[in-house]
Amino acid sequence: MKFSCPAKQLTTALNTVMGAIPTKPNHPILAHVLLLATPQTIEVRAFDLSLGITAQFNAPVEVEGALTLPAKHLLNLIASLPKDEELSFEAQLNQTEAILTSAGKRYTFRGFKASQFPQLPTEFPLTVPAIRLTATVLARGLKTTLFAATIDEMKPVLSGIRLTIEAAQVEFAATNGKVLAIVQDSIPTHENQQQSDTTKKHKTKRKSLPSASSPWGITIPKTALKELQKLLGNPTDNLTDSEVLLHFNDSQILFTSATFSLVCRALTGDYPDYTQLLPKQWSHEVTVSSHQLLAAVTRLATFDKHKIIRLVLNPTEQVLSLYGQGQDIGSGAESLPALIQGEGLEIGFDAEVLIPALKAIPTSEVHFLFNEANTPATLNTVANSLGTATVLVMPVELWSAELPSLSSTSQALTVSSDEFQSIDTESEEASEPKIDSEDSQLELATLPM
Repeated sequence: MKFSCPAKQLTTALNTVMGAIPTKPNHPILAHVLLLATPQTIEVRAFDLSLGITAQFNAPVEVEGALTLPAKHLLNLIASLPKDEELSFEAQLNQTEAILTSAGKRYTFRGFKASQFPQLPTEFPLTVPAIRLTATVLARGLKTTLFAATIDEMKPVLSGIRLTIEAAQVEFAATNGKVLAIVQDSIPTHENQQQSDTTKKHKTKRKSLPSASSPWGITIPKTALKELQKLLGNPTDNLTDSEVLLHFNDSQILFTSATFSLVCRALTGDYPDYTQLLPKQWSHEVTVSSHQLLAAVTRLATFDKHKIIRLVLNPTEQVLSLYGQGQDIGSGAESLPALIQGEGLEIGFDAEVLIPALKAIPTSEVHFLFNEANTPATLNTVANSLGTATVLVMPVELWSAELPSLSSTSQALTVSSDEFQSIDTESEEASEPKIDSEDSQLELATLPM
């Protein structure tokens, strides 16, 4: 094997696959990457036996071949070199050593023969034809739903995101018992779902197209999708939206793009029917700035060790008031301008549930829908052309307490976007139990499995 490439190209490829390198590998070769040199193309593969990632880039190849090398050591060394420095890799046939040379430098790496590296299941019989998605659609869906998936050994199927394809629409859904997140977005119509070269590698057992009566569905592990999210980056920063193909059967899932592929196992078991949790109608509707609401909730949560926020709807003055109160620290109150429909309502939420739910809504305004103080509420995107996002959250039981006074509820506070950006909510963790009574936290109704 012999090839050359800039340090930046190989560093990018190694960073792409590092998510499939286990922290504590049960075999030394799993801590390695497989370098595969074919005419004009270099592939870098990593596989932890559950998740496999492949990165590829174009480079001049003098001699074809393959060899495994220690992933972290290789990445640390190459990342320290100048990005534009030209590297030359060379390994003799059937040898387990590779020589890396560059300007005035020479390094030797010991690895394993390529034949010892576990084979990635990138070619398998398909249950359905490949689905054409875009990086933007995937990134939007994952941004809103990943936080709601849980790690539950008793119900492994809830440790993933349910992906449903129906006609020209894709739906992402995840739930952990306290929150349910759903995203619906459009995908290319079936007439435009052309067969790709990657699709032709697979044998399709069933070719019927998805419909309202017969949708396609698969449950994908959260861990794999978090790596996919990293690979997608921020597609909106790109001038053109890249295509991502989804291939799957009952046990395997494969995402492929022009620069990477990711393969993982599907989660087995019936995903609960989450649609029955969504109320058909609402009696209270509030439209408010999502940035202002998130900032207010974050500040007020610091007063209560249980992180409980009290929301009061005032339709007469079109003001949403928020309160946080603790016995030891003190109390706080803020009011926000809002468009409120329906009668007044007082309802409580756990800030550690509400904050990530608000962050998951991609629009600058959020549509907050309520019925009663003890029934689920939803946060929704305001009408836009970027698909729809819905996050269902459960309220908490409020203790009767005198509310802190606001100097003037009619003069609602405003929060600048700069102020919002300065708030670091990720590091806040509750050091004590949520509520003294086990019954005071309302849970989602038990879903049929």
